[in-house]
Amino acid sequence: MKKDKKEKKQNSENKIKFSEKLSLKFRKRVLTSRVETFFIVAILVMAYIALNLWASKTELPQIDVTENQLYTITESTKKVIENISQEVKIYAYGFEEDSSLIDLLKQYNEVNDKITAEILTEENNYEMVTKYGLSEGYNVVIIQSGGSEKVIDASTEFTTYDYTTYQSVDITEQTITNTILALNTENKPKIYFTQGHQEYDSTAIGSLVAKLKNEAFEVEFVNLATKGMVPEDCDILAIISPSEDFHDVEVAAVNDYINKGGEIFFSMDVISQAINLSNLQKILDLYGVSFENGYVFECSDNKYLSEYNYIFMPEISNQSDITKDIYTDSALWLVFSGRLKFQSDEMLQNLNITKETLLSSTDESLFITNLSTDLSQAVSEATAAGTFDSSEIASAITKKIIKEDGSEVESKLVMVASSSFMADYVLSELNQSYPLSYIGSNLDFVLNSMGQLGGKENILTIRKEYNSSTYTPTNIQNIIVIAIIILVPLFIIIIGLVVGVWRKRRK
Repeated sequence: MKKDKKEKKQNSENKIKFSEKLSLKFRKRVLTSRVETFFIVAILVMAYIALNLWASKTELPQIDVTENQLYTITESTKKVIENISQEVKIYAYGFEEDSSLIDLLKQYNEVNDKITAEILTEENNYEMVTKYGLSEGYNVVIIQSGGSEKVIDASTEFTTYDYTTYQSVDITEQTITNTILALNTENKPKIYFTQGHQEYDSTAIGSLVAKLKNEAFEVEFVNLATKGMVPEDCDILAIISPSEDFHDVEVAAVNDYINKGGEIFFSMDVISQAINLSNLQKILDLYGVSFENGYVFECSDNKYLSEYNYIFMPEISNQSDITKDIYTDSALWLVFSGRLKFQSDEMLQNLNITKETLLSSTDESLFITNLSTDLSQAVSEATAAGTFDSSEIASAITKKIIKEDGSEVESKLVMVASSSFMADYVLSELNQSYPLSYIGSNLDFVLNSMGQLGGKENILTIRKEYNSSTYTPTNIQNIIVIAIIILVPLFIIIIGLVVGVWRKRRK
């Protein structure tokens, strides 16, 4: 046993001696001269500087190691832009060459060389800067193609916030890609929003209108009573929460539009007072549906806002093309939502109607119809009556129409028993700073619905979460980083030289 220990100790000493011999051999052969040592250090420093200069001037390939691929374009974008045949010019104002946006735009060019980008400054294009009234502090992206152009305010249109996950959502790629598609597509559905019945106007739904335009829709407002007809170029007729009835001439115009296979998006808010909308109901009767006045009071756990059961997240269909992405990625928030009431299955069949449910409440919800009393009493009455049941809130309805010549057309209606969720109104109980239209996927639901009605299949939903992945360093932080990268290694080299000289003198 003692012999084994002695052998192990001897082997260890031999190993140490070998390393010492190797170190001594190196120092004797290489570091015996100050000139040689200095020469080696100088070579290392020059190599370090040369490597950095080369890296700064060379377009190195992107290596994105972030979990959500924050700095590289997605496969979805690559697939749609590689087929762009027209020249696309992108101007970026207020951005530096090393910014993440410029890196992103370069990747577009790598996929399709018809897409080019450049930084816009007063020095290289004073005329263009003057034309758009750009000045210091602006961050703007201008995309031109096919004789059309779009100006994007990068400070507001490249980032949004998801209040269901409390994370920033980067939509830069989505916005740029959809804009390129919008300028290069022939399919630009035209939406007419009806006016004249106290519907939501452009002020109330400004964010929705802006998003629709960004997704390659054309948007107009129309008074059917004065127009006398639905415009011939109307692809989607949008009726957003009227509180006055339609005139006979308007009903006739909409009926004619439906018989031609027209598409309609209809939404309605709860009406606090009795209003006769019989003419409007004549239009809805063609689809076998009506709006039931009242509001959903959600009682299922984790579905409503604390203490406010009338502010809730509806059940979302995972079957429809309109909602399947929202089902997996996000949620909607509704406020005082009504519900839809359909005629019997037999009647729907006679009307050549098929439908699919998009949004509903849980079977643990109440539906409050007594709007003349206070909330607590109304809930008590509904609870006592045992009226817990699921309410259908939004549906996609298809009507098959057989013309006199025997040909068939289809008219589609997306109907939602709520309008406030898409409006630019701030609801303090939910959020004191941002309107309902900014919450969750509220606007995505409308955009997807319009896309289905308008036959658009090229709208991309590309969302990248920025919660804790990146930060913007301050000038002081930049100086610290530079000091660590450059000054610290130099300091270590100098210390090594000093120690080497000191040791040599000691000998």
